[in-house]
Amino acid sequence: MRDAFFGPGSEGLAEVMTLMEELEQSGELVATEPLADPVQTKTVRISDGTPVVTDGPLAESKEHFGGYLIVDCENIERAVEIAVRWPSSRYAPLEVRPIMDVGGVEM
Repeated sequence: MRDAFFGPGSEGLAEVMTLMEELEQSGELVATEPLADPVQTKTVRISDGTPVVTDGPLAESKEHFGGYLIVDCENIERAVEIAVRWPSSRYAPLEVRPIMDVGGVEM
């Protein structure tokens, strides 16, 4: 059902397009891109000063990031409001997180 909800000409896709247009018009949309399948992931770790590259994501999980949306909002509550309206939130969790300023004050 989820695939049909987001397929071409579907209700879910129409909702995404409407929300994206609103975010573009409000000036809140900064960037968005889909991400490749997690099987294409390379994880890099340093072990005893030597880089170790392994296939796959950091954690073994059935959930994974399918893409990202960067918005410039007045506050985190507005970002959560956008996430609640994102159609896939009905089927999978969405993570809302500020982008850390170079000064690191968010830590």
